[in-house]
Amino acid sequence: MNDDQPTTLCPHDGAPRPRSHRYPQALCNACGDRSTDLAGRPIEMYNVSMSGGFKALHADDGTQCDQVTADGQVLIDGVRYRAGEAYMGGIVVQPKDSPHR
Repeated sequence: MNDDQPTTLCPHDGAPRPRSHRYPQALCNACGDRSTDLAGRPIEMYNVSMSGGFKALHADDGTQCDQVTADGQVLIDGVRYRAGEAYMGGIVVQPKDSPHR
């Protein structure tokens, strides 16, 4: 992490992460990488295209994860969070009750 970049702490594991004014409660990338669907199956999340969209796939076989793609609800270490497309691309995972989308 760049020493000049303002940081804050991940609300899930307390690790340092870049500060985001748009998503102040966003989880760090390491936590987001441990996301599963609500059944506990590991997932990978993507932008659909350069123009936007959000899609989740099951990490074990590459099939679409309809549950996460539809509602954005994920588990990380058994705790429920919301995942989705970030403004200007990328994926953001944050507490399910976060007012920032």
